[in-house]
Amino acid sequence: MNTKVVAISTTVVMSLFVASAAVVASAAIGQQSQLSHFTAVLSGKSAIPPNLSTVATGKATFTLTDGGKKMLYTVNATKINHVDNVVLVFSTGGRASNVVLLRTGTQHGATGPINGVLVQGNISSSDLVGPLKGKQISDLVKDMLDGNIDLWVTTTTNLMIAGKITPAGAA
Repeated sequence: MNTKVVAISTTVVMSLFVASAAVVASAAIGQQSQLSHFTAVLSGKSAIPPNLSTVATGKATFTLTDGGKKMLYTVNATKINHVDNVVLVFSTGGRASNVVLLRTGTQHGATGPINGVLVQGNISSSDLVGPLKGKQISDLVKDMLDGNIDLWVTTTTNLMIAGKITPAGAA
């Protein structure tokens, strides 16, 4: 009789162990997924200086690819016109420095009215400038995780929308 009790309890313990391992693995995959996807919600209230009267908004998504060597991005915007620059900015301690130029007016000119995709593409380490020049995409990701990277969308009419880049789901 004791043999059956031991066999049953061993089965229960093994089942609980396997179920616990699955929960831990699922949580780790969820965390890893969150650390490879980032978003920024863009508004005038996050601009410098804040512009609470603008109706322009946007959302950006960033996804690590190629084993963490590249980052895909898409920046959508609505109710904005004459966009000249879309820039990732390292911002800390009241100081700001460009780290990635996603779109520049000097190369492309100003846009017309935007209500959808503003810009999309890939970022690689060779695209990094300013304080991240010569560094890797992993350094950009670390700065995103530390809350030091903002996305700025500027216009030729001095309108700006901006937002902090955070892990997806953390906003």
